[in-house]
Amino acid sequence: MATEPFRLSIIDYLNAAPLNHGFKHGLGWEHFHLKFHYPSACADRLRSGEVDAGIVSSIEYLRIPDLRIVPGLCIASPKRVRSVVILSKVPPEQIRSLALDTSSRTSVVLAQLLLRERYGVIPAVTDMGPDLPAMLEANDAALMIGDSAMRAPRQGLFVLDLAEEWHAWTGLPFVFALWLVRKDAPELPVPGGVASFFHKSFEIGQAQLPAIIEEARRTIGWTKIELHEYLTENISYTLGEAERESLALFFEKAVRHGFAPEVKPLQFL
Repeated sequence: MATEPFRLSIIDYLNAAPLNHGFKHGLGWEHFHLKFHYPSACADRLRSGEVDAGIVSSIEYLRIPDLRIVPGLCIASPKRVRSVVILSKVPPEQIRSLALDTSSRTSVVLAQLLLRERYGVIPAVTDMGPDLPAMLEANDAALMIGDSAMRAPRQGLFVLDLAEEWHAWTGLPFVFALWLVRKDAPELPVPGGVASFFHKSFEIGQAQLPAIIEEARRTIGWTKIELHEYLTENISYTLGEAERESLALFFEKAVRHGFAPEVKPLQFL
């Protein structure tokens, strides 16, 4: 048994549910202390050392020193994500002011990169809570992410799906989040160390997909068919070659636009 618990930050967004599922249902309970945060808070706790690992916005890999990536796993979107969108009252090339839901830092960077490089605009940005009417009252457009984006009404608005935009631009999937582990995290006295637990938790989540979908149907309001499509087609969890290529391109662009200090190579657990 570990002398000190391994503190794990868990995100309660639907897109992270399959990755978290095993941990939330007792996997490695003797080793792990679970703490529940939204993504940007998770990154802050990881930076401060309050937690040892978490599912964190991919941009934070460049911003927080001494992190390792759990190999093989991520939250990515092969083409269209549906839960990370700019909702706008005007066409994208006319956006002058953008309200940002700051729950996810990667989406905030991606939204601005796409508007700058694809649409030639640099809107004034304001951080706001995910309240669409309030966001659009004071701004041309709003970045919405996660479950609140899935619930947001879209009638009469221009919709930019950020993963779809990235894919149309680069031909690549987009990687929104990674399991990131601090270099000074405790060692677990088990064969294969901590990495095996992340994969096991995901395997359990995949096996329990119907239960995850049923729970989401009550909270998000999409149909089971829509939710199944979201978790199996809009979101992918494999960190493969195309995903690594996409991360390298995103990191290079983010640094060039001043959203992160410097590019660094991907270092794995």
